[in-house]
Amino acid sequence: MKKNLLKKAALLLAVTLTMTAMGCQRRGNTNESAAGEAIDPGKAGMSTDQKGQNETFKPADYGIEAKDEYVYEFLGLKFKLPENIKTEIKNKNLNMSDDQSPIDKELRYAMLTFSKMTEEQKNAEVNKMGDEFEKWQEELERVATIGMFEKGMSEEEISKITGCDSHKKIGESSDGKYEYYLSVKEGSEFAKEFENTEIEIIEKKERPENGFVLQEKTDLEGTEAFGSSSVEDISSVVTKDINGKEFSKKDYENYDLTMVNVFATWCTACIKEIPDLVELQKEMKDKGVNVVGIVTDTMDDGGENKDAIAKAKTIQEKTKVNYPFLMPDKTNFNGRLNGIQALPETFFIDKNGKIVGETYSGSHDLKAWKEIVEKELENLNK
Repeated sequence: MKKNLLKKAALLLAVTLTMTAMGCQRRGNTNESAAGEAIDPGKAGMSTDQKGQNETFKPADYGIEAKDEYVYEFLGLKFKLPENIKTEIKNKNLNMSDDQSPIDKELRYAMLTFSKMTEEQKNAEVNKMGDEFEKWQEELERVATIGMFEKGMSEEEISKITGCDSHKKIGESSDGKYEYYLSVKEGSEFAKEFENTEIEIIEKKERPENGFVLQEKTDLEGTEAFGSSSVEDISSVVTKDINGKEFSKKDYENYDLTMVNVFATWCTACIKEIPDLVELQKEMKDKGVNVVGIVTDTMDDGGENKDAIAKAKTIQEKTKVNYPFLMPDKTNFNGRLNGIQALPETFFIDKNGKIVGETYSGSHDLKAWKEIVEKELENLNK
């Protein structure tokens, strides 16, 4: 199990996705606690570290690393970058990242992006919370992309999405639904070099349940992907909550359905939806539904993360949570938490500890969650 991989990937993805696929769902919709007080990340103890300082990170350190070959099975693409482009990535003159259309909607595009960084951008530190990371990304100079786009999409729209103005069609996906393009910014010093990229179209795998198609094959080597048939039952899992109380099968066998919300203390969208989950638990308890949270960053390669546990307790107190915040156990919930690429993510278990129903990526408001839970209850009773 590669906890460090999950932690690194989730950091970049959650910061990005809370501002796109997930964060956009929350704009204009203020969460309120039972007392009617709006909850924002700052009030939930999210904006500062233990010393009262804003938590920051260097975005340039979290770009995709240079390697000999990239294999994206959910895109159906394999490619090799020119040697000097790999060198520019290693030297942090170019930032390689990824981007796709909202993970909870029909897939329209997914691409690898290459952007030029100035010295200032290479060394910049931004707050984990707020929009500083988004602004940092927007200020980078896009020079090329390799991507998959919905078949029939106009070059004008592709230009708008990629930030490039010259597009070379590579071919179509094996299912015939998408077209591949290598796009470059004309006039860029790197444009001609990217034209030497070796790109091969391969068999495209079906989109994974979590919706995220930009998982490079080697990202999950040595991990048990959560969608595998062996991860259907977590009844044997014994763990504890952030306050040290044991949690096991006996804690959900009295409920027909338990909603498991996987999140991290630094994920803005995750924290914003908690008041709605509090209200959901109150309203659905009599229908045999319970809610639990799993706080992924309370455990890392070194064991318990005391800072994350302290933050989780602050969040629990400020949002008046009426359900347990659990810590991952040594098995990572029988491997169910392995391979999660975007937070929050939510799944359901029945009273026997069997994973049932669908997986839901991204945050939702109370109305949407009630509709989802009602649907899962109905399917459970069929």
